[in-house]
Amino acid sequence: MDITVKARAKINLALDVIGKRDDGYHDLRMIMQTVYLHDQLVLKRVDKYPLKLVCGTSSLPVDERNLVYRAALYMRDRFKPPGGLFIALRKRIPISAGLAGGSSDCAATLLGINRMYNLGLSLNELMEIGLKFGADVPFCLLGGTALAEGKGEILTPLPSHPSVSVIIGKPPVSISTAAVFKAFDSVKHTKNPNIDRVISGIKKKDIVGIASGFGNVLEDVSVDICPDIVNLKNMYMDRGAIGALMSGSGPSVFAYFSDQRQAWAAMKNVGLLMPHITQFLTGTFNDTKPGSDF
Repeated sequence: MDITVKARAKINLALDVIGKRDDGYHDLRMIMQTVYLHDQLVLKRVDKYPLKLVCGTSSLPVDERNLVYRAALYMRDRFKPPGGLFIALRKRIPISAGLAGGSSDCAATLLGINRMYNLGLSLNELMEIGLKFGADVPFCLLGGTALAEGKGEILTPLPSHPSVSVIIGKPPVSISTAAVFKAFDSVKHTKNPNIDRVISGIKKKDIVGIASGFGNVLEDVSVDICPDIVNLKNMYMDRGAIGALMSGSGPSVFAYFSDQRQAWAAMKNVGLLMPHITQFLTGTFNDTKPGSDF
């Protein structure tokens, strides 16, 4: 039996750093949202080998350096399912983009193995396992719209985000999350996102209200590394976006538009002026039920 799972990207509607922890991590407060942009994983039982991962993206490793491989290896070692496992990963989410592509692939692997072998693990149990591989993995298992605190693993589900057309643009730069936080710690910050305004907008199904609270305290630091972040934001806003923001530690920028035709026109125009930017027209993903992407 083959299992196919969609691994959805996430965007941060707001990201604030509350402080630095004794363990070197940072306490965060964020609004996280899954979108339609996704990778795809196909899992298949085999007898030829214990575990094999293949991926059409040559820059990605297919061994213990890959979260998909590590998660599958952990599940096989812990639960000892019969036979071997073959996993094919089809990437569409850009790598090192602030969109949690690796974490989402890891979450999809856990969901797929749980279903394939009828392990019967609850969502909370899967989230506990997922945290071993990264702070974003529990949210990627939960999906939908949520307030994330702590390192990102303390999750409070929020009402479903209203439908909206979203463009995600990715400059051809990879930004190290660790480097961004290190730079963030060395400068002073006075402007914080209005997270409560975003939450209020979500509850009222008010797209403009949500966008009015957009903010990411890491953005200024990441712009120093990749000026295209602010250029891309400005270009989307000049073409009618309701709001635009860098996601995570960057360099991806997402923008909200009132309708798909306006979004298509903006994406086409920006593509002509900034052909080096990879763009995706996507939308918010509202179903928070785990396993809905099989």
